[in-house]
Amino acid sequence: MAIFSVQRHINQYPKEPLLAILPGIMLTELWQMMNSMENTLRLISILVLFSSLLGLSTMLLSSIRERQREIAVMRAIGASPLFVFLIIQIEALMIALVGIIAAIVVLSIGILLAQSTLSENYGIFINHLYNNSQTSDIVGIIILSTFILGLIPSLSAYRMSLHYGLIERS
Repeated sequence: MAIFSVQRHINQYPKEPLLAILPGIMLTELWQMMNSMENTLRLISILVLFSSLLGLSTMLLSSIRERQREIAVMRAIGASPLFVFLIIQIEALMIALVGIIAAIVVLSIGILLAQSTLSENYGIFINHLYNNSQTSDIVGIIILSTFILGLIPSLSAYRMSLHYGLIERS
């Protein structure tokens, strides 16, 4: 409590306009502001992930509609509905994995290119991208989310694989 009384005494000193700042308190406030900003950016990244997964699902649904006859031919020659389901799921997971690998490569190149400039001009030192538990958790969440949202087109293809079939359309 003595620290706060000294701070109050300095702040209220009538002869000079002084201001006493406690570094510990100011740093705590700074980190709280940065934490709220980090949480906001995390929310934005979750929303971007969700919208891109919905785009992936929509793309797969339109792709299935274009490939109905192809799927029907596969079913006619003996492919099981489970096989059709797995093909669409593997396609969704492969798209997600290619996106993850491309993002990691672009991020690594960006860090390598910006590393010297950031350290020389701003004193910010960024290490190379490394695999830690948080990165692994995020990649796992992306793959799991892709699998779950990939169920929409996969189940759709599973249901209509032979139903619409080989009927000639005009």
